[in-house]
Amino acid sequence: MATIVTADITTLLDAITTGDEDGIIQATLRLLGPGKVPPAKIAARVGIPAAWAGGDGHPLSVLSVAGRVAEWMRSIPIGPEPGADERRMLAPALPLVQGFLAVADRVKQGLPEPHPVLPDALVPADVKEHGGSLGAFRDAFAKRDLDRMRAVLMGYYATGADYKTILSTLYATLESRYPQDGHPLIFTVTGARVLDMADWGDRVPAYIYWVTPLLLDGAANSPAGEAASAYAADSAHNLGWLRTRLSIPKEEAAGPAFQRALVSGDFTTACDAALKALRDGATPIGVAAGIALAAAEVINAVPKGDRDGLTHAAHALLYANAVHTATKQTQDQEIWPLLYTAACVVNAAHQTAQAAALPAGTRGSASVPMGGLIAASMLRTFEAQLAAGDTDNALSVASRYLQMGHPSNALAGMIGAVAASRDVRADQPDSMHILPFVAAAAEEYLNLPAALQAGGQNALLGAAIRLAGELTSGQRVADHVRAAINAMG
Repeated sequence: MATIVTADITTLLDAITTGDEDGIIQATLRLLGPGKVPPAKIAARVGIPAAWAGGDGHPLSVLSVAGRVAEWMRSIPIGPEPGADERRMLAPALPLVQGFLAVADRVKQGLPEPHPVLPDALVPADVKEHGGSLGAFRDAFAKRDLDRMRAVLMGYYATGADYKTILSTLYATLESRYPQDGHPLIFTVTGARVLDMADWGDRVPAYIYWVTPLLLDGAANSPAGEAASAYAADSAHNLGWLRTRLSIPKEEAAGPAFQRALVSGDFTTACDAALKALRDGATPIGVAAGIALAAAEVINAVPKGDRDGLTHAAHALLYANAVHTATKQTQDQEIWPLLYTAACVVNAAHQTAQAAALPAGTRGSASVPMGGLIAASMLRTFEAQLAAGDTDNALSVASRYLQMGHPSNALAGMIGAVAASRDVRADQPDSMHILPFVAAAAEEYLNLPAALQAGGQNALLGAAIRLAGELTSGQRVADHVRAAINAMG
C-alpha cells in the first residue's frame, strides 16, 4: 500500500499537462515497471485533478475504464518470448496512455490549486424537505439548482456518511431519467469508479463538483424513460417488498425466457417482464445482468458494417452495465426502479434495430483448434484476428479457448487490449465510446451470475468481440506505446 501512497507521479502529470506524448508514455512505463504501481492507482491519481476541471463526461469515462482494462491485461498469460514477463508488466500502458491523452486538457485545467469552492454543506439534520436529504436533492434537481444539489451532497460528506449514501441519492434521482444515450447515469457510475480506484476519502468533493452539472443534461427524457417513470409510479409496481424477501435467490428467473420477453412487446411488456423475474426469485443484481444479456443480443443482431446501429445498441448495453453496477454498489430500494428504465431502454434499442432476440447469442464454429492449444498461443491468434476485424474467426478461437478450460479474465484482457489500441481523439467524439463500450460488454461477461453464464458461450462474449473488432479508429498511439516497450527490451 505504501507504493500506492508514495509513488511520485509529478513527471507524468507534467507530461500530461504539456501534451508531451512521449513523456506520458515513458513516465507511465516507469511507474508500471520499476515503480510497480498498480495500473488502477495510476489512473486514479490522474483522474482526480481531471475531475476538478469539470466539463464533458466522456474523457473521464475513458480514463475510468482504462484503469479496469489495464488490470485485466495483467491476467494475460506469459508467452515463451524473451522478456515476456516484463512486457506483461508494461503492456497496461496502452489503455492508460489512451486515458491520459483523453483527459489531458482536463488535467491541465484542474491540477492547479486552489480548486473550485463548493457551497456550504447542508447537513441532513438541517434539511426540512419531505424525504430528507434525498427529497431535498430531488427538489433541487427538478429546479436545476446546482448549488443546492452540491450543498446536499456536501452535507453527506461533512457528516461522514458512507460514500454509498451519496451514490444512492444520485442513482435514485436518475431512476427514470434517460435522455438520448443515457449519459447522466453512465457518467455518474463511471466517475464513481474513478473514486473507487482512488479510495474515496478526501477526494469526494472533486466528484461532487464534476458529476452534478452532468446530471442536468438539458435533453428531453426519452419515451423509454417516460414509460419507465409511469410504470414505477403505479403502487402495484413498487419494489420495496424486495427488502424483506427471505427466499434463496433464483437468478435463473432472469434467464432466456425473461430476456426474450424484454424485447417481445412494448415498454409495458418489458417492465412486466422485469417485475415477474423479481417476483420469481431473481435479485435486482440478477435482473440487471439479464437485461445486459438482452442488450448483447441486440448488438449481435446488428448487421455487419452498420456502425451507427452498433453504436446505438452499444449505448443500451452501456446503460445496462451502469444499472448493474449501481445494484451491486448499493442495496437501497430507492434505486431499484432503474431496472424498469433499463428494461425499456433495451426494448427501445431492439425496436430501433428491428432485430429479433437471438436464442443463444452469436456463435462461431469451434471445430478447428486454431492457434494451437496453449492458452498464450490461442490468445495471440485471437488478438491478431480481432485487431484485423475478423470477428467470426476470433469468436471461434475464443470459444475453443473456453472449451479448453482457460480463464475468461485473460480473454477479457485481450479483448480490452485490442479496444485500447484504437486511438482516442478529441476531434473524433465517437472514438471516446470504443473503450467504454468494450469494457462494459467484457465486464458484464466476467460478472454474470452462474445461472446465466451458459458455460461462457453467451451473447456478451459475441458482443464484446464485435465491438472491439468492428468499432475502429487509427492506432498511432498504440504503435508509439509498443515501440517504447520494445525499446526497453
